[in-house]
Order: sequence, then structure tokens, then C-alpha cells
Amino acid sequence: MIGWVEASLYEAINCLARVGKNELATDLTRLLETLDFEELEVFRDPASEVIADQLLEVSTFPDLVDLLRQFSEAIGVAHCTLHVVSELPSIAFTTRALTTYPEEWVTRYFNRRYINIDPVQAAAATAESGFFWDTLQVTDPNVRAFYHDAKSRGIGPSGYTLPIMTERGDKIAISVSSPEDRERFRDRIGHVEQDLVTVGYCITEAFSRLASEDRPTDFTLTDDQMVILRAVAMGLDEAEMRSQSYIYGSYATLERSICSLFRTRTVAQAAIVAARVGLLTNAPLTKADILIGSSRVPANRVVTTPNATSMRRLIRMRNVMPGESEPQDEASPDWHRAFT
Repeated sequence: MIGWVEASLYEAINCLARVGKNELATDLTRLLETLDFEELEVFRDPASEVIADQLLEVSTFPDLVDLLRQFSEAIGVAHCTLHVVSELPSIAFTTRALTTYPEEWVTRYFNRRYINIDPVQAAAATAESGFFWDTLQVTDPNVRAFYHDAKSRGIGPSGYTLPIMTERGDKIAISVSSPEDRERFRDRIGHVEQDLVTVGYCITEAFSRLASEDRPTDFTLTDDQMVILRAVAMGLDEAEMRSQSYIYGSYATLERSICSLFRTRTVAQAAIVAARVGLLTNAPLTKADILIGSSRVPANRVVTTPNATSMRRLIRMRNVMPGESEPQDEASPDWHRAFT
């Protein structure tokens, strides 16, 4: 794992041999052969080790961002960003990104909807190992314009992203960027990559501890709560939902109960969690789903058309009961008449 340590030790042995220190070179070779490099944890920069230790005890987001800034300075890059790529259905991150980028750039990034065209976002979703930004395909004019805009404001252009899977199964990406040219930046990352991996694990662990809440995957909901969650998922206006009548209280009361149940700040966040755990995919039947017939005689009675029998037969052939075999494709005379 610590490739730079092994390489450095062999280079030292070769140097000793070249200057005639053969006994010392032999001793070091014997010592090197006893080392288990998979278990060895040595930071290339002592400052990185200090930061890694502090990450184990960090208790607030501002302190965590400050450690990101310290780590950026320690490895010689301009900025460091953490963002959530994917999360488990029962996990909801209260914060989805941390960055040392200036607020002006973050505001511009979202106001211009760069998140929809940023190729690093898309690459992080499928990447299984670290990647340099200059390896990404940039053919779209919008993406090129995004890169140009970022560079003009001192962001990038060189960058490296490391995707990390947490023990729970969440995927988080750690990105570092620099105004250096590509070759110098690649040399820098090659020199500190192992520190980046080790500290990256600590950053991810600290972020997961501070930003996520475990939630149950089973929920017992009232009809009113289910109606509201489904309405939110369908994009119903909040004012319209407030104007409706409910069995178990007002909309405000139900809103609080839903947020408490799902441990979210808003009903919209609760609807997202509900969708993730399948509550809205196979939603149970509620009273609001049932239309009760009236004894009132309709003003305009529907007159059955002459080919209604054929149409019902067609519907029957297109739909089967659970467990029934598929209907035969053979056309009967009635079938033929229905389409002639």
C-alpha cells in the first residue's frame, strides 16, 4: 500500500551500495524484507499525519472545513472539496458537500447550473479509482465554457478526484484542484497520493459521522401522512395541500409529525426518503384513492355502443388475472368484426 516507502528504501540501499557502504546496504535490505507494507502507515508529510489525527476528533463542520484547508496547504494544492456521490436509502446526509472554494465561485456555480454539466460530477458516479480531470472528455461547448469560466476565476484547471466507498456503502468523492499546469500537478499528486488516500478516508469518516443520520426503513403512516407525501412527490402546491381537510389534524400538525417520523427538516426531504425505501412505489390504498358512487341519477346517461361486447373482449384479452395464463392470440369471428 505504501509504495513510496518501499521505493525510497530501495533507492537508499542503492545509494549506499554505490558509495561502498555494502554492509549497511545489506543490513537495510534484510530489514526491508521483514516489513509488511500492507500494514505500514507512514505519511509522506508530517503535517498530513497531524491533520489525520485531528480528523478523528473533529466535532463541527467549520472545523472540518478548516482541516480541509490545512490539508490543501500541506500537500500544495489550492482547494479541497468533498461531495456526496450516492447514499444508502436509509441514510440521509444533512449536508452534501464541503469545500474550500470561495463563496463567490460556489454561488456562481449553482446560479449558472454548472452542476448539470460539470464532467467531474458524472465521472465520480462511475469511477472506481482516482482520476485526473484532464482525462475527461471535453467536447461539449457548454463544458468548455464552464472550464474557461472556472479558470478565469482562479479555479483549476488541474484537478484530481478520489472516490471512496464508506463501510455502510455510501460513495463520497474527495477532489483537489490547482492552477498549476498538468505535468507539475500530476507530479505533485504522484508524490502525495498516499497521503491523499489515507487522509481522504479520515475526512470521509468524519463527514459521515457529522452529516448523516441513520433512519429506519420501515414506517407506519396514517392515511393523511401518506396522502401528503404522495402529493409532494407529484409536485402538488403547498398552498393547495394546506387548503385540504384531513382526518387527523391540520396540515401544519401533519407536517410536523411527518418530519419527526422521518427525521427530516422538510416534508420534501421526507418524501425523498419515502421514495428511496419504496413507500411511494407501492403505496398502500388510502380512503382518498376511493371514489364512492352516488345514488343520484346522472344527467347524461351513457349509452352502450353496439361494439361494446367486442371491446370488452379485447380488454379481457389484453389483461389477465394474477396466475392466469396469457390469452391466446387466435382471432375469433367476433375479434375480426371488432376491427372491420
